[in-house]
Amino acid sequence: MIITFIIYLILVFVVGLMAERFITKSEAGYYLGDRSFGPVATAISSGATDTSGWIFIGAAGYSYVAGISTMWMLPGFVLGYLLNWFVVAPKLRKYGQDNDCLSLADFFEKRFKDKSHLLKITASIIIVIFFVAYMASQLTAAGKALDSIVSLNFNVGLVLCAAFVLGYAVFGGYRSVVWTDVVQGFIMMGVLVIFPIYMIVQLGGWNSFFSQVASIDPILVSSAGGSAGAVGFGAIVGLVAFGLGEPGQPHIVQRFLSAKDDKSIRQGTMIAMIWVIIVMTGSNLLGLIGRIMIPNLSDAEYVFPQLTSEIMPPVISGIVLGAIFAAIQSTFSSQVMVATQAIASDIFKSVSKKQLTDKQYLTISRVTMLALGVVATLIALMNIQAVFALVLYAWAGLAAAFGPLLILSLYTNIVTKWGAFSGMITGAAVAIIWINTPYVAYVYELIPATLASLLAILVVSKWTSVPKDANTTNSIEQVN
Repeated sequence: MIITFIIYLILVFVVGLMAERFITKSEAGYYLGDRSFGPVATAISSGATDTSGWIFIGAAGYSYVAGISTMWMLPGFVLGYLLNWFVVAPKLRKYGQDNDCLSLADFFEKRFKDKSHLLKITASIIIVIFFVAYMASQLTAAGKALDSIVSLNFNVGLVLCAAFVLGYAVFGGYRSVVWTDVVQGFIMMGVLVIFPIYMIVQLGGWNSFFSQVASIDPILVSSAGGSAGAVGFGAIVGLVAFGLGEPGQPHIVQRFLSAKDDKSIRQGTMIAMIWVIIVMTGSNLLGLIGRIMIPNLSDAEYVFPQLTSEIMPPVISGIVLGAIFAAIQSTFSSQVMVATQAIASDIFKSVSKKQLTDKQYLTISRVTMLALGVVATLIALMNIQAVFALVLYAWAGLAAAFGPLLILSLYTNIVTKWGAFSGMITGAAVAIIWINTPYVAYVYELIPATLASLLAILVVSKWTSVPKDANTTNSIEQVN
């Protein structure tokens, strides 16, 4: 098992380091891979970045506890993917290419011709705040996987994962992230197809499988996970709404900015849809399989690693461990890259009066990336929250801050600079506040935060006049 896993790590690390030879020594090269990615790389990288370690650790663990009700995430993610790939991707890619946008924050600044850099700095700060929590969740997942499968100390495991990813991302930049995502994405997909099918066959087939789940606890086969009334309705709506948070996730929409052409988006859409159906279904089945095979886990998020170590032959266990790390590394590397860009490029260039060379900017970026990796690692070492809870929180904050604004910015001329600013601040603030109230038991924070953000954008934009030089009608015409 260890040998198989080490071979996987070497493969990914070599692919990541090789990418450095194929990027131009510029910001566009380091942060977008020179906008050269086709449909397979765009779709698989986007999917691998999206699903992350929470698929194998958090989602499987949640399914272990709540049962088939977790499948409510699937229709939400299908709708979210449709919204992202059909509504956001085509226009954002075109606008990004025409206006040389390097990030989501850069898009907002150029879309509204914000010479004060207020929007770029605000968006970048929000990205860093939520991404640090998101990155910590990935390292927590890595620690749990290594602890369960190879009995490596939790803290040591997450530190090694952080060091490994930073090792290739620092040098190869965005291209290394995408290339490793593709390799890791196919490994993830293979495991999430083959492993559940194999285990369900071993358990006697579909009918026998669901009968065994129901015999353990009828709640596991109830549509609302045993919840009733307002709590049950809130749980279902929250799970569906989770997937609808796809638009506005900076690490995902970055893939649209780096796509080579419109054809890459069109063809990538079908690949992305197949991806989300496979991974969401597979991860939820894994939790239910684990509930039958290992019914008394103290920490549900150990279910898939524990299942792997106890049931599978060593070689297969090494492959599965590689798949778990693939999910973790693909997201962690993407997030640390986007967070680095937010600080070293978007914020630093906005406040600095010095003109630096591309080489100097890249050096600053690499130092920033290492620093962010250390901060995320220190937070993960605290082991404050479950992986799934951290992901839900970060996902909601990012979706609320950027989702409504991004779609309105691409399709309407009604938003002003101050409306955009208010929407970002309101969405992020409500998400942070809501999770600390009793109401979070009834309504997932993404929903009120997104509605509040949308309301703030519309109301403030109505109150504020559009600057004469705002890039509104012209910018939308460019995208059409």
